[in-house]
Amino acid sequence: MLSSPNSNFGILDSISSPPETPNKTLPGTNRITNFFQQWFNEQKLPWSKIEFGGGSDYAPFLAAGIAVGALHTGTDETKPITERDQYAAILGRGNGGIANSGYDPCYHQQCDTIGNISPFAYEKVVKAAAHAIEYLGRLNDLEKWLYPQGRRKNFKSFNRNYLYHYYNDHNHI
Repeated sequence: MLSSPNSNFGILDSISSPPETPNKTLPGTNRITNFFQQWFNEQKLPWSKIEFGGGSDYAPFLAAGIAVGALHTGTDETKPITERDQYAAILGRGNGGIANSGYDPCYHQQCDTIGNISPFAYEKVVKAAAHAIEYLGRLNDLEKWLYPQGRRKNFKSFNRNYLYHYYNDHNHI
């Protein structure tokens, strides 16, 4: 969900990581969160914290001890008035989206097509992701950046389904 028509710029909030998250995973997850927040701040763009849920896009990785980060522009949730006002204050009046309306009313429906996007949100989120990929790819020691305390070694002790209650998109269509 990288260009919802009534979008926000959501950044996965590492603070909301489930308590079962392996400790060695948290520094890298925090760094990725901070990296995206800094990029949006430097671009003078608003951003919103999104909490960890049970998304199949990241929960299995986090459960396995792999640092994660994510950008998200919204699904079928409703955009609050406060967020619309925050975005309009930064992007200009009329550019904050529609309050009390879904970020993407076509989410997982027949109308969810390439015509149902925000080109502005798409451009900004793709640039943020590309910047992150380039930055991380140029690091001399990515593993040390993500896991300053070392990586988790024992992956078999976690029941990924139980601890994170994750689902895939096909389970709730």
